[in-house]
Amino acid sequence: MEFSPVIIYLGGVLFIAYCINCIRIAFRPGLRSLPGPLSARFSRLYRLSLVAGGKAPAEYRKVHEVYGPIVRVGPNHVSIADPSEIPLIYGIGSKFLKTDFYNTMSPSYQGKPMPSVFTERDPIAHRNLKRPVAQLFGMTNMRNYEPYADECTGIFIDAMRDLEGQPVDLSAWVQWYAFDVIASMTFQRRFGFLEERRDINNMIGDLDGGLHYVKIIGQYPELHPWLLGNRTVVGTLKWLFPQIPDALYRFLKVTEDEIVRYDTQGGGEKTGRTDFLAQLREKEAKDGKIPFRDMMNHLSNNIIAGSDTTAVSLRACFYYLTKTPRAFEKLVAEIDEAEKNGQLSTYISYEECLKLPYLQAVMKEAMRLHPGVALPLERYVPPEGATICGVDLPGGTNVSITAPVVQMDRAIYGSDVDAFRPERWLEASAEQLKLMDRSFLAFGAGARTCIGKNISILEMGKFIPQILRHFHIEWASSEPEWKTEAVWFWKQSGVIVRFKWRGKY
Repeated sequence: MEFSPVIIYLGGVLFIAYCINCIRIAFRPGLRSLPGPLSARFSRLYRLSLVAGGKAPAEYRKVHEVYGPIVRVGPNHVSIADPSEIPLIYGIGSKFLKTDFYNTMSPSYQGKPMPSVFTERDPIAHRNLKRPVAQLFGMTNMRNYEPYADECTGIFIDAMRDLEGQPVDLSAWVQWYAFDVIASMTFQRRFGFLEERRDINNMIGDLDGGLHYVKIIGQYPELHPWLLGNRTVVGTLKWLFPQIPDALYRFLKVTEDEIVRYDTQGGGEKTGRTDFLAQLREKEAKDGKIPFRDMMNHLSNNIIAGSDTTAVSLRACFYYLTKTPRAFEKLVAEIDEAEKNGQLSTYISYEECLKLPYLQAVMKEAMRLHPGVALPLERYVPPEGATICGVDLPGGTNVSITAPVVQMDRAIYGSDVDAFRPERWLEASAEQLKLMDRSFLAFGAGARTCIGKNISILEMGKFIPQILRHFHIEWASSEPEWKTEAVWFWKQSGVIVRFKWRGKY
């Protein structure tokens, strides 16, 4: 096949223009002197390679071990590993805005993208979206949600008694638990994961598929409006391949159905409900109408994002405890002592779990070693530019810090950062503890701290001691370690354990 001279000429011109543009970007002022792999200067493929294999935390740690605290990982992408820069980039009042990456996690509703409190990039829109519901996520409101967590914990305990002595895939069970808890807190209705002991309608599997999409397309977010960010494209794909999951749309439909169910039942006054939906409706009656779209947004986002971070953290706690017998025994002793002194209710309350200092240290240490979010927390440098790690970066540069990297900083957490040692949180001086807390990014930082943080801490703080007061747990896998995969969340599998009843129920 022969090409005409005109086509060859145009192709040559385009190729030359592409090469010139690559060189222009590679030697962009402010970035040209930064250390990093040569290929990262010319293409985002290097950055894609850091996350594509599901090992982003390890890959980013290696990059910074080789190149230092500030590394150019893409043509316009800079990775930071200096915890002292967290307040500048993520702190209250920061002018660093979220990048286009977050658009890939916003569902489309009624033909328009619907950014959540998490994914909304515009600060004013974010503030307006968050303000009406902030109180519902506040710790003082958590007591309204405790009965829903207790109900699911009871089902879990009964199931483990039934499966006592058998190898149990705790990776799946804590995900089922967290999913049923957040559904109960949101709609006063479990999906039935715990009762049926399976992934109902592949809900969790479909969400996992969406996270794999985010991991890849998030490196090229400009493609999202032409892919799953376009309902026409999604509809066409579903028509051609009906088996393709559409998890976000499914949970939007569930949310619509639950709002109808609530209104049909006559509301919270007649049912005594204290779930999130009931409280939103009550807030409407008191403070005025909440736009239906916003209500759909908050409720569906609870379900879509509300189980994974908790499940990741629960897996981490139980995994590190079973792998560290000394810590396991110390925590059980603390729980037993509290029970002996009459300090624990039938179902441990959130207030009671706060009085178990070693438990709190275990939770913090597990989330330090294995935070829920594994990928870089991207932000754009404001238009006027910024000085980071002593380097003047131009406005519009994509900068990020990765929680699993800074939370392994030896200067902050000690020379034994790779070890699970909850005592580090109890032995640190007041000044050192403040530094450790400022460098802790498991829930983000500043105004964009995860809005569901309190719910996750509530679930963990109640569930872990409740299980350990009744069961001894031991590793039961033929493999010595778990398996992990970093999509957006740092998911784990292969946490195979055996439950042995201790009594006290």
